[in-house]
Amino acid sequence: MKRINVTVRADQYEKISSKGLNASGLIRGLLDDHFSETKIVFSVSEDVRRMYDQVISNFGGEDEEIEAFLVSAMDSYLEFKSGQIANLRQSFKPAEFAK
Repeated sequence: MKRINVTVRADQYEKISSKGLNASGLIRGLLDDHFSETKIVFSVSEDVRRMYDQVISNFGGEDEEIEAFLVSAMDSYLEFKSGQIANLRQSFKPAEFAK
């Protein structure tokens, strides 16, 4: 282990303290997640976060189980983007040359 000093905002300190979290452990975990080659971290709206928390707390779910649904969602996203790209390409072509 290496000891370092970290400066946090007052509101961050209050959140850590009020939840009884160990700041060092939290920071180590966040750094591990950040530098992991197999973890994805992204921001969602408060509504999605509440829904996620409710689903996981009621039904559990390991990352491996949820991964299949993430793959399906990314496939749907690519399908959606593919349509947008096709529409954009179509807008660049004169109507008589459009396929």
